[in-house]
This record gives sequence, structure tokens and C-alpha cells, in this order.
Amino acid sequence: MAKSLKRQFYSKKLLLSIAGLLFFVYVSTCLYLFFRQRHLILRPSSHISMLPSFDPFHLPYEEVKIPVSNSDEYLNAWWIPAPSPQEKLATLPNEPARIVKSPKVILYFYGAGGNKSYFNILARIKGLRQLGFSILVADYRGFGSSKGDFPSESQLYQDSQAALDYLLRVRRIPPGQIAIYGESLGGAIALNLAVKHPQISGLIVQSSFTSMAETVKRTSWYGIFPIDLILNQRFDSISRVRSLQIPVLFIHGTADTVVPSDMSQKLYNAAPEPKQLLLVPGAGHFRIYQSGKNSYLQAIGKFVD
Repeated sequence: MAKSLKRQFYSKKLLLSIAGLLFFVYVSTCLYLFFRQRHLILRPSSHISMLPSFDPFHLPYEEVKIPVSNSDEYLNAWWIPAPSPQEKLATLPNEPARIVKSPKVILYFYGAGGNKSYFNILARIKGLRQLGFSILVADYRGFGSSKGDFPSESQLYQDSQAALDYLLRVRRIPPGQIAIYGESLGGAIALNLAVKHPQISGLIVQSSFTSMAETVKRTSWYGIFPIDLILNQRFDSISRVRSLQIPVLFIHGTADTVVPSDMSQKLYNAAPEPKQLLLVPGAGHFRIYQSGKNSYLQAIGKFVD
């Protein structure tokens, strides 16, 4: 009898020790996620892997530095002018070209990783230029050659405002000639900026999400933690999109394994008119381009018209 009670005592003690250890690990992980979330969400790179002039893009460009208000920091950006009427343009086959009849500029925001020199970004920029746009693409602070420390959500919004201010004040481009394009996390940045500037002509959101909280819960094991309490880098697009006052086009690949395509459907459903949605069958997150009737370039062409 005494031995049985002794075994029960040690069994309970072992279970309590294991439970205490698991609780300690759980709380410690919550604290780690709280303090390190910016570094888990954002993956900047300072290595410039390609320039717009490199093969296969052959894009003319001007490198510019955009100051950030109230600091000595700046964004390193590329200004890529629209093709001139005399330029012999190497175009993607079966895709529209030079459909933009009056001057129009795309302010381009990329996603959470790398920098503006990545192949997929330059490939999209080349396609947008084929349509007749000029493009400004800037690295956020902490990315590429931009000057600044590792950024936060609020700093990314500041950077987007600095890039828009450059177009409005330095390039003196009327807001009605500017459209904002954001991919993935850049879609949340673009949407936040577009809500604040209803005078801008339009917004294109590609492969983006409803909110960071929903993305984490649905696409990672971090969902076992109290994300709504931990998360302070919220990128809450689903709340902001209801306040949009300009035309918007949502684009998403149906085979996207990074951000589920139904998130663009939710954003579309919540957005006010005028709005459009293109779901590209079989397209992924990074390589969304497909030629033919499901081409996002053709969708953008129709959206511009």
C-alpha cells in the first residue's frame, strides 16, 4: 500500500514537472514571438543581385535617393521611365503594349523579403513598362541600399509616404496620373497608402492577405499561440479596405501556397465599388504570370481602360 502511494506521488510530481516545463516553454515562445516578430515577418537583403539594365530586362533607369522625413535616413529607388514612341520595345508575345495613352506612373511596393533587385520584381516591372507605365520602385529602410535600421510596420508606411511624396513634389506628377501597385506584404502597404490618398487614380493589390494575424493562423504552426494578443505588426488590410475610395484590382494565383487566394476574394468582397478581381488558375505566389486570357497584364490593361 505504501509503495503504491509512493508511486502515485512520484507520478503526479513528474506530471506536474512536465506540465510546468511545457508551460514555461509556451510562455517563453510567446515572449520570443512578441519581441522578434518583425524579424520573423520581414526578411530584408542588402545584396543587389540584378540591375534593371541587366539581361533579360534591358530597362533604362535612374537611381534616386528619397529622404525620409525627420531623419537622416533615405530610400534607394529606381525610376524607370515609360517607353518613348520611338523606342523599339521588346514585348512579351500575345500581351498588350503601349495601351497607356497619357502619362501614368506605377508606384510599386514589393513583399516581405529581399529587395527591389530580385528577378520576379524586375520581370513584373518590365511587363508594366510594356503597357506604357513609368515605374518607381524603392527599397524600404533596412532593405537593399536604403539607409535605416530594421523596419517596423509603421516605418514601412512612412517609407511608402516618402516614395509618394517624391513623385508628387520632386517629379511633380499629378496624383491622378499615379497608380499604386503592391504585391504580397507590399499589398498591405499599398492599401494603407491608397486609403489615405483618395486623389490617386487606382490601386492594384497582388497576392496579398487580409491581415497578418489571419495569415499566421492559417499558414504556420505559430497559430497555436495567442496571436491576437502577441501580434503588434498587424497589417490589417481587411479593416482598411472598406475605407477605399479609388478603383481597385485584386490579383491572386489559385495555387498560391504562401497566401491563400481566398484572402483576395475576402478583400474584394469587403472593398467598395469600383473593384475587380482576377484569380489566375494554377498560378503561385511568386510566379503569377500566365499568357492568354488569364494574363494579369491583360487584366491591368482593362483596369486602366
